[in-house]
Amino acid sequence: MKIFQFILATICLLFLGQAQAAHQLYADMDGITIPYGTKLELQMAQNVTTKAITQGDMFQAYLTKDIYVNNKLILPSKTIFRGRVANIQYSKALSRPAVLTLNLDHLVTKRGYQLPLNSGIASNFDYILQTDGSLTTNGNYFKATSKDLKRAVKYIPNSVKFGAKAGNEVFPGAQIVFVPIAAVGGTVACVTSGLFNTIANLFRHGDEIVIKKGTYFNIILLSTLDIPS
Repeated sequence: MKIFQFILATICLLFLGQAQAAHQLYADMDGITIPYGTKLELQMAQNVTTKAITQGDMFQAYLTKDIYVNNKLILPSKTIFRGRVANIQYSKALSRPAVLTLNLDHLVTKRGYQLPLNSGIASNFDYILQTDGSLTTNGNYFKATSKDLKRAVKYIPNSVKFGAKAGNEVFPGAQIVFVPIAAVGGTVACVTSGLFNTIANLFRHGDEIVIKKGTYFNIILLSTLDIPS
């Protein structure tokens, strides 16, 4: 009878130990959730430019500020965020600009956990942030040519001002001679520059996307982020 009681007590102790171990494992897995919609500020760790990257290339950024939830530090500054170039369209002739899509897909906690991240870029980096999350400019052949023509037209009034100033410095009344000459020169420069750029823009590539190391930007969480304690 005593042997039976001993065996029973041993079995109970084993089950109790397993239960405590299970409870400890569960406790270790407890964590805190950063809610959907939270905005985080990051800093780019290297240059990212459409001049020197390909689709699938990795990039890295760092958290700039400590993140607290319920007065508890959850993510310290300098936490590493990693991502990839999800899509890239290189700049092309006819002044068509590059298009770049960046995805941050995970972060690395202070304990070395790699946590999946569902986020979207919330900064435009001085470019146009499109509805699909890509970055680009509003350039094309017609806009580039229009910009060049507006710049070329300024040659005429600038030349006239220069002629008037130069003539005044030579002798009183010399503007009568210098201004028409300067106006003709400005007109020639305007037509020549406009014609040259109109043709050149057919072959020029559009704007590149250049994000420099150290650039600050924001991301927004598109789903909750669970951080283990």
